Amino acid sequence: MLKLNRLERETFKYHAVYSLLNGIMYGGLWLQEIISRKTLHSSNLVITFISMVWPVANLFSIYWGNFIEGRQDRKNLFVLAAFLGRLSLLTVFFVKTGVHLLILLIFVYSFNAFIIPVQNSIFQENYREEKRGILFGLSIAINTFGIIISSITIGKLLDLNEYLFRPIYAICGISGFFSVLLLSKIPIRVKPKKERAGKVHPLIKPIVETIREFKENRDFFIYEIAFMIYGMGFLMVIPIIPQFLVDKLNMTYTQISFARLFIGQVFMMILLPFAGFYFTKINPVPYTSLSFFILGLYPLLLSLSIFQRILDPKMFVYISYMVYSIGMAGVNTVWFLGSIYFAGDRDAAVLQSVHVTMTGIRGLFAPPLGYFIMTHFSDIITFITSSAFFIFASVILLGLHIRRRFFTFSQ
Repeated sequence: MLKLNRLERETFKYHAVYSLLNGIMYGGLWLQEIISRKTLHSSNLVITFISMVWPVANLFSIYWGNFIEGRQDRKNLFVLAAFLGRLSLLTVFFVKTGVHLLILLIFVYSFNAFIIPVQNSIFQENYREEKRGILFGLSIAINTFGIIISSITIGKLLDLNEYLFRPIYAICGISGFFSVLLLSKIPIRVKPKKERAGKVHPLIKPIVETIREFKENRDFFIYEIAFMIYGMGFLMVIPIIPQFLVDKLNMTYTQISFARLFIGQVFMMILLPFAGFYFTKINPVPYTSLSFFILGLYPLLLSLSIFQRILDPKMFVYISYMVYSIGMAGVNTVWFLGSIYFAGDRDAAVLQSVHVTMTGIRGLFAPPLGYFIMTHFSDIITFITSSAFFIFASVILLGLHIRRRFFTFSQ
C-alpha cells in the first residue's frame, strides 16, 4: 500500500486524470500516419513529413526550458498550451489532404515541447524520490489505459466510416484541452534560476547552455548519445509502417489499432508500474541497454511477417508489437525520469528540455533516412537498419556498464 503525503496525493489526483484524458487524445493522434495513408491517400513523402512533426517540434524545447526556468507564472503558459496546442484540433473539419493534416499537427505538437519538461518539474518537486518511480509508472499506465480504450473505439468507428476522423479528432482536442488545464492545477515549487556568468543572445543562449551542460555533465552526454542512436532506429521506421500495413498487409483500421495501440500498449500498461518501481532501485544503465535490445527485435519481426509461412502475417505483426510493448515499458521510464538523475539541485525541466530537443534533432534526419532507404532499397532493408540502430545503442550502454561496473548516474 502506497503511503503518500498530502502533496503527493493532491498531485497524483490531478496527474492521474490528466494522464487518462491525455491518453484518450493520443489514442486518436497516434493513428495520424494511417489516416493520412488510408483515408487521405497521402504519398510516402507526405507521410514522412507528418512523422517528423512530433520530434521536430521538440526542437523548441530548449527555448521553453530556458524560458520557464525560475518563472512563477507557469499556469498562464499551461492555458496558452491548452488553447493553441489542443483546441486547435477543432479545425480538423477543414482538413481535406495530408498536407492540411500536417499543418494542423504542427500547432498541436509545438506546445508539447513546453508540457513535457514541466511534467518533470512536477515529478522532481512533488514526489519523494522513493515514491517517484512507482507514481510515474502508475500515471503512464493510466495514460496507456486511455490510449487503449480510445484506440479500440476509434479503430472500429473508422472502419464503419473512415471520414469520422474529423469529429473524432475534435473530441480528442477537447479531451487534451481539459487534460492540460488539470495539469495546471498541480502546485509546483519553482526552483530559482541559476544565472551563468556572461551575456549571450537569447536565441543562442539555450544552445550555449546545452553545450556547456554536456561538457560539465559527462554522464548525461553519454546518456544522450545512446538515446540519439536509439531514436534514429525508432523514428526511421515510422514513415515505412503505414504503407507496409495498409498496402502490403491490407490491414483494417481495427486491426492496425489493435496491433499498434492495444497490443503495443497493453504490456506497457501492465509493466510500467513495476518498471518505475525498480528504476529507482537499480542501475539504469544495464536496464536501458536491455530495453533497447528488446526493441531491436521489433522491426526484425515486422519485416519477417510478410515472408514467414508459419503464421498469418497479421498475427506476426501482433507478435512484433507485443515485443515493442515490453521494450517500451523500460524505455518510457528512462525517457521521462532519466533527466532527474542528472539534475541534482537544479530544475529537472531544464535537462529534460535538452533531452526533448535532442528528439527534435534526430527527428530531422531519421524519418528522411527511412524514406530514402525505403525508396532506394526496400522496406526490409529499412527495418534491418532500424534494428541495427537499436542494438548499437544497447551495446554502447552495455559497454559502459562493463567498463564502469559501479557506474551510477550523477545525482
